[in-house]
Amino acid sequence: MSPDVLLWVVVAVVVLVAIGVGLVVASRVRGKRRTAALRRHFGPEYEHVLHQSGSRAQGESELRRRLQRRSELDVRSLDADERERFAAGFGRAENAFVQTPRTGLRDADLLVQQVLRERGFPVEHFSEREAMVSVEHPDLVGHYRAAHTVAVADTTDDADTEQLRQAMVDYRYLFDELIGAGTPQSTQRDLPTP
Repeated sequence: MSPDVLLWVVVAVVVLVAIGVGLVVASRVRGKRRTAALRRHFGPEYEHVLHQSGSRAQGESELRRRLQRRSELDVRSLDADERERFAAGFGRAENAFVQTPRTGLRDADLLVQQVLRERGFPVEHFSEREAMVSVEHPDLVGHYRAAHTVAVADTTDDADTEQLRQAMVDYRYLFDELIGAGTPQSTQRDLPTP
């Protein structure tokens, strides 16, 4: 092989190696940006999903699936009359809670499902509701999960009064956000202990 051909072969190999290294670096940078974007969007839910799925790749894939699923839904805001009607329903659930905590909590759980349905979210299974709430309200999905757990545990009388009260407060946070009333002035942070 002549020295000129050998030089061109060496140059070509160096260029190919440089391109390969550049592609690897670019891929890692894109991956880090995607991870950072998911962390920013989902907050604490990012870590929860990664823990549940067992790996970063699977967890991030699940979070991207949730974002994609949400983008496919035709979700709408409630009009003023609907917000008023639902707010009155939640007021009744809170009143029922003071008298009979288990009934009030059950009513709040059902009302959150009704609001989600009315807005266009899937409501058949809790896992679907939880996933879509995590996209829209990642800061509240943990509270929703905890409240739902208590509501389900309540059917076997496993929840104590403080757990019931906290679940009702958690439902209120999410409810106010779902109907579009989630401002500090409209969100009742404390409920009386029954």
